[in-house]
Amino acid sequence: MNRSTLVPFLVLLGACASDYKVHADPDPNDGADTGDVIPDDPTDTGTPVDTSEPDDEAGRPIAVCSVAPNPVTPPFEAATWDGSGSYDPDGLTIDRYRWTLLSQPDGSTLSISGSGATSNPFTPQIAGTYTGQLVVTNSAGVDSNPCTVDLEAVPAEDLWIEMYWQFSGDDMDLHLLAPGRGTSSMETSWDCYYANCVGSGLNWGGPGREDNPTLDLDDIPGTGPENINIEAPENGTYTVVVHDYPGSTYSGANNVTINIYLDGALEWTDTRAISGENSYTTFAEVDYATRTVTTR
Repeated sequence: MNRSTLVPFLVLLGACASDYKVHADPDPNDGADTGDVIPDDPTDTGTPVDTSEPDDEAGRPIAVCSVAPNPVTPPFEAATWDGSGSYDPDGLTIDRYRWTLLSQPDGSTLSISGSGATSNPFTPQIAGTYTGQLVVTNSAGVDSNPCTVDLEAVPAEDLWIEMYWQFSGDDMDLHLLAPGRGTSSMETSWDCYYANCVGSGLNWGGPGREDNPTLDLDDIPGTGPENINIEAPENGTYTVVVHDYPGSTYSGANNVTINIYLDGALEWTDTRAISGENSYTTFAEVDYATRTVTTR
């Protein structure tokens, strides 16, 4: 077959194939074949599929939490955790408020007390971050997702020294020696400690009280904290000492932590195992003029 004969033949063959496809009879064995176009996906109904994530708040009350004042100055300023802004989108009442303290600084053993929308006064004694969580329950018994909020406890004094220890029953005492005074001045008027520095403190510097030390907290049976602070220290080198007071019921090695804050920021921390009743351990020297702490 030459080229001129072959071309009409192919055209005719194509026409026949096209005619067969258009006019093909339904398969008598296929009851689903109606002659309609069958979608590629037999599950496709033509309705758009919602691929968005489910709303985790749907049907739940909404917990709204805050804390004020924030920040607070330890160890005496109190804050209040507040969930009074919580609500239910469906108009149900909020029947229960559950506050939990998720995290707090090492050495702190506080909890959030109170069962209403607002907590009882919450008074941090150790500087750092406290994270509270609120879950509310509506009248249908459905819980909200948690709401969390941070409370910052920031020392107001320019020199803040805090101490806590691991095991109770071991009376640890914090001492701060005045600038230029060595350990030979222990337990004199140049040494701020429990016997002479609670309340009004000591008179170390010039007129006024801003440069005088005060021992705010003195803990005997527990694990602290104890803290000594000076609102506006003089430029000099202070010495920090820990005394393991004799006569305690716990006499083994005890991990004692000292945190030193300068101008409201944590500058230095150290933990040491102290054992031996009536021992004195020098932890650090604080040069306030240069804002440096040296480990001793």
